[in-house]
Amino acid sequence: MRSKRELQELKEELERLTCFIADFGTQKDFENEDTTFSSNVTDALSWVLEEIATEHFQSDAYLNLTKLHTIAKHIEQRTGNKLKDYA
Repeated sequence: MRSKRELQELKEELERLTCFIADFGTQKDFENEDTTFSSNVTDALSWVLEEIATEHFQSDAYLNLTKLHTIAKHIEQRTGNKLKDYA
């Protein structure tokens, strides 16, 4: 497992980079898969570092587990495959 210090340093570097790009770059600079992924990783690291409560992290602000379960339910209805049986 990574040290808390290492996780914190990575999170801070990602935050600094994405904020710089957001503040000084163009919309095209900010809205690409690399910055989106970096923002998502930063959020995940914030959760791991206990800066975001689990309940909040599972909400539509981050993971939106409710919507994911709704999508899975539609797939179950369409295909007959069940999430509970999926390993």
